[in-house]
Amino acid sequence: MNILINEKKSEPVAAGIKTNPGADCRWPDSERYSGISFCDAVRAATEGDGKAFTLDSESITVCRWSKVVLGFKEPDPALDLKVQHNLPFGTESILIAPISMFDAECPPDTVLIRTTPAKIKKIIKLAGESSLADEHADDLSKSALAVLSKSGNSIEKTRVELVNGALARLNSLEQWRDFTKWIFKHQLTTYVFDLLLDKYLANMSMCRNSTVMPFLSGKLNVSYFCTGGIAWGMNSPDHMTCGMPYEIYARIAPLIADGPRS
Repeated sequence: MNILINEKKSEPVAAGIKTNPGADCRWPDSERYSGISFCDAVRAATEGDGKAFTLDSESITVCRWSKVVLGFKEPDPALDLKVQHNLPFGTESILIAPISMFDAECPPDTVLIRTTPAKIKKIIKLAGESSLADEHADDLSKSALAVLSKSGNSIEKTRVELVNGALARLNSLEQWRDFTKWIFKHQLTTYVFDLLLDKYLANMSMCRNSTVMPFLSGKLNVSYFCTGGIAWGMNSPDHMTCGMPYEIYARIAPLIADGPRS
């Protein structure tokens, strides 16, 4: 399961990746999620007092790539070659819920934190270089670790932040939100639109970069938000997303006990 820290509250939210948590674990009762994307499900789970949602192969209605990344859909050789780092096809369900709903005997797999770059830099320092997914650092679509380093590309950093800021402003328009849903609901327009933004944005920022990649690699990764992370996840363009295995989080948690806040 994955922990996702609420931007408005300090209580984490957990997402269970394993289909069967084991005989000694009891996961919370949940509603079946049906909506746009994984990042929208995270947003819904962290609203108000928090809710528990179960995602399955029919839950995500718009974002085709998150279905592939999460193992709900087989990759299409013509359109999904760039997905990579996905859970094996056949994932039955993923649970998203506030961590307080989980039994303490069922430890989570990874932790996802959405906060400011300054606070993520602190988390990176606390985790240590050996805990970072450096193999992806030079690919901005998958990781922003290089951008956050002292030798990071300032041009890339400025470019991504400008584009994300523009997307956030557009997101205030209902017509734009409807447009993004239309684009990502169709294979061809998804592919063409992604080609236009591929050099300027992250891809699959919350589902792949901050959830699946840390789960598979056992290392911490950082990402700018993708189009869906801003348009559907309603995340601030001034924030970034950071995912790490629970073991790393548990080690540094006492030093960030109050949780990174905006």
